[in-house]
Amino acid sequence: MDTEFNWQNCWYPVVFVEDLPKRKPYAFSLYNEPMVLFRNEKGDLACAADRCPHRAARLSDGHLIDGKLECLYHGWQFNAAGECTRIPQLAPDKKIPATACLKSHVVVECQGMVWVWVGAPDLAAIADIPSIVALDNPDVISVDYTIDLPYDQTYLIENVIDVAHIHIAHHGLRGGGHRDYALPLEFDILEDSVKGIRATYRSIGLNQNRDEAKTGTAHLDFIAPNLISYTSKYQKSELIAGLALYSIPLAKGKCRLLYRKYSNFYSWRERIKPKWLDHWNQNEILQQDMALIIGQYSEIERSQQNAKDLWLPIKSSDTLVIHYRKWLDKYAAATPFYRGYATHKTVPHLSDQHPYDVFSIHTQNCTSCLRAYRFTKQLQKIVIALILILLPLLFVFAGAAYSHVILFSYLGLVLMTWVTQKIRLRFE
Repeated sequence: MDTEFNWQNCWYPVVFVEDLPKRKPYAFSLYNEPMVLFRNEKGDLACAADRCPHRAARLSDGHLIDGKLECLYHGWQFNAAGECTRIPQLAPDKKIPATACLKSHVVVECQGMVWVWVGAPDLAAIADIPSIVALDNPDVISVDYTIDLPYDQTYLIENVIDVAHIHIAHHGLRGGGHRDYALPLEFDILEDSVKGIRATYRSIGLNQNRDEAKTGTAHLDFIAPNLISYTSKYQKSELIAGLALYSIPLAKGKCRLLYRKYSNFYSWRERIKPKWLDHWNQNEILQQDMALIIGQYSEIERSQQNAKDLWLPIKSSDTLVIHYRKWLDKYAAATPFYRGYATHKTVPHLSDQHPYDVFSIHTQNCTSCLRAYRFTKQLQKIVIALILILLPLLFVFAGAAYSHVILFSYLGLVLMTWVTQKIRLRFE
């Protein structure tokens, strides 16, 4: 039986394909190690260390030229295999040094996401990617969302498996809960192994006349190291719905959530709603959690005590959270850093200055929201320009037969300025 989880020989989700820039490098990190994604001249993905072997400049700051990654500092170029193909300053009679190459990693696209494998390349089997079978059903629609969060991945996973917090922390919010339904929970742990945790749960004393009674037992699976899957069995077997919460440990004190909500019975309103509008609601929910977890994270990391010495857990609320932290105790000792229930391993923060604003943690990484944000900013500039044009006309044509048209147009533009500012702030 395995007693340690090999964190390198597994797949990590990096970014949704639709959010990956098409014509420039894309920087990310895994456990503090900087990496870069780019596409070669055929459009195939490549992944390599984000560090030029010449003078350690970030390659993600560079350019793509004919499918080659060029360092912005001195123009060294690298192909998708990590081989250096050009050094402008190298004498014509000299060969490119064999050591002038990049460490490359296996990278694939699967179900609209980019996956990276940093372990032994010969062990990278696409079948091992923790994909969601339901998403291969053409009738199933998913809503995708990504956000970078200023705390370790283990705190994020603890948060998203904590069923008990939903009806309190997100009371009254669409997609959240209601404090009247914050009841004792009953958990059944079906599996706890190096592969992860499988469990079911239900609320004790839940009013059976509520809509939730149309579902059977709720399932929650932790598929190590980066997927939390929520599914429910409906009385109508043809109904499909679930939540897939992927994550990646970017660095100490920083992780990324890649959220997928899916169903085959969304209303027509949900089907035509723009993604950025749905993302507003997710931003609000995650920011509520973020404010709480930043405080929890800071206190636990400051104390350097183990959770078992700081917490007072109760069985009808915290069973899954405790099982996850104990899973880390049993299997995560080889990971670069982790915090279990009775043990932990830490490394210094590279930086404590992680931004918390919506633009930094979401908008700039989301194609849909960034496009909507840029359009709103441009529209706002146009509206302000029209206001400046109409303002003197109000005085020039005061008392004219059509002066009321100018006045109403002016007031309409002022209102539009206010609306666009409100929308813009939701992205910032």
